[in-house]
Amino acid sequence: MSRPNYTIGLLGASRIAPKAIIAPALRREDCEIVAIACRDVKRGQIYAAENGIPDAEIIEDYRALCARPDIDIIYNALPPSQHLELALAAAGKVQLIEKPFAMNAEEAQAIAALPGTIMEAFHHRYHPAFIHFMAAVDAVRPLTHMVGRFHVTIPDTPGQLRHIAELGGGGLMDLGTYPLQIARTLAGREPMVRSARATEGQPRIDLFIEAELDFGDGLTATISSDMSEDIERLNFFEVKGAGGTVRMDNPVHPYRGCTITTPQGTVTEADHPRWSVITTYDAQLAHLIGSLGMGVLPLTHAASAVQQMQAIDAIYEASGLGMRVRKR
Repeated sequence: MSRPNYTIGLLGASRIAPKAIIAPALRREDCEIVAIACRDVKRGQIYAAENGIPDAEIIEDYRALCARPDIDIIYNALPPSQHLELALAAAGKVQLIEKPFAMNAEEAQAIAALPGTIMEAFHHRYHPAFIHFMAAVDAVRPLTHMVGRFHVTIPDTPGQLRHIAELGGGGLMDLGTYPLQIARTLAGREPMVRSARATEGQPRIDLFIEAELDFGDGLTATISSDMSEDIERLNFFEVKGAGGTVRMDNPVHPYRGCTITTPQGTVTEADHPRWSVITTYDAQLAHLIGSLGMGVLPLTHAASAVQQMQAIDAIYEASGLGMRVRKR
């Protein structure tokens, strides 16, 4: 069998990888997952077999996988506290790094300075439903105010990184990064953080956080995330403009069902059947590989990831919790 156009190595046997990269890669003929870094080789072998890639080599050392000359793309879904170290080890390769991109903007800048194509894994950005939403927003410009909320309970169980600040935990880092990225994308510029308030769980961990943003030229935004126990699940983004209001329900995973409401009416995945056939992760991998083939940067490139982390840092500072810092 001839070598695929791109070979992929996974850092960690993560929960997200089967849907985020393994299944999409298996549906393509131009890429193949050839290795997984996992400190427990037996666990890695079971993981690979269960997820349809039994021939993937299991490597104990993360850095060794990053250095492999036969691997083109590194997928990093480890805790944010490990992103910088392993991005340095993979310098020169194509890197798909899960959000949040780093612990803070300083670390993000260090990653962005590395050679090679580096992309932050904001999968929703590439789905056709989200592209439809963006077109609907364009139709009501100029924009005046945006509201985005992503509230989903994430239990504080032993080892749950979202509840450990030193690993890069926090609701804003996991859930709130989505409405923040959507707001930045639609505004087309970076915000000033006017205020932020948070409810603290574990030390310096925001269970709930809400930020008021100002993008200038009369455009403001309110974003929030909540991972507290027993909350109502919310996942929407709403935009008000001179031409009316546009709202998207479930902008993060629209292939599971979504609704886009505009002044002209409402559409769902029933009106656009391919929205439920193409996952956000399929669209993300297609965009990455297409960008590589054309020699252009992906839309959620490293420089944009730095700006995203700068906004996250500013929100944390305004909330009083302080930005995430890796334990040394």
